[in-house]
Amino acid sequence: MNAGQVAMTKPTVHVLCSKDTPRAAYLQLLYGLEEEGIPWETLSEADGDARLLAWKGSQASRLGVGVGMDGQAAVLHISKMSQEQPLYQIPVRSMDKVRILGANAARLVKKLPLKPLEGR
Repeated sequence: MNAGQVAMTKPTVHVLCSKDTPRAAYLQLLYGLEEEGIPWETLSEADGDARLLAWKGSQASRLGVGVGMDGQAAVLHISKMSQEQPLYQIPVRSMDKVRILGANAARLVKKLPLKPLEGR
């Protein structure tokens, strides 16, 4: 197995972003993941909305957790749910919520209670 294959089999949360994802929102998401200490892998996709990207990420992740982002939304999905039913979908313009979404993606992996996203 070469280094590329090892990296692809490492258990990570998969973050898939369309090309119009705001950089500030993307960074906030990563800060949330980093705060919880869970590794992630980022892939850029030219096409697809946040919901589809999150579902694709959850299906590809060995941890079963994926986040999708586009110019409008950030979506958290887990592999055991149907494509049409993500766990969370929030606007990317809400930076504090995007950071919490990243932390919650990591908390799913760690089997910890999720931080509330409502009312913020």
